[in-house]
Amino acid sequence: MMEELAHHILDVARNSLEAGATRVEIIVEEDPAGDLLRFSVVDNGSGIPPYVQRHLTNPFFTTKSGKKVGLGLPFLQAAVERCSGDLEIKSEVGRGTKVTATFPYYCWDRPPLGDMPRTIVSLLAGNGHLNLCYRHIFQGQSFKMDTAEIRSRLKGIPLDAPEVLLWLRQYLEENLDILFGGGDHEVARRAG
Repeated sequence: MMEELAHHILDVARNSLEAGATRVEIIVEEDPAGDLLRFSVVDNGSGIPPYVQRHLTNPFFTTKSGKKVGLGLPFLQAAVERCSGDLEIKSEVGRGTKVTATFPYYCWDRPPLGDMPRTIVSLLAGNGHLNLCYRHIFQGQSFKMDTAEIRSRLKGIPLDAPEVLLWLRQYLEENLDILFGGGDHEVARRAG
């Protein structure tokens, strides 16, 4: 079972890569005042045929050879249902897929968001060619990271070089800390 929403985000984004995506956009929106936490993963991959879309949350259905079950989306569906949230999957063959999960922010059954810097770096490790845009919105304020912009400043150094990934994780941690006002907002919220 996935204990953080960041694990679900990573799973969906890896599915995007397996579907041939060259661009993935991850958007996380946290609005405590509106009791909302939503994330979306949008890709330009091959898309999902309608007959497959009908079975995406069935744990005994998978399109991956050698696997008997596909648990990523069913686990996400279960997490959403525990909170009376919403899971929406929109896909068009040849154009890409958008997966959006919406949760009440203050639902005790909602998994914590988790370590998004680690998630982003894990996705890029071994996938330095990927065009990834990550946007995080917290209480109306926004932080955005786009690998196209970072890649242009690296002057030929691969995005998935260990020193770049280390720098990228620190960059994400620092900017998210600024976005959240200098503290771990979820731990403070859950402890209160």
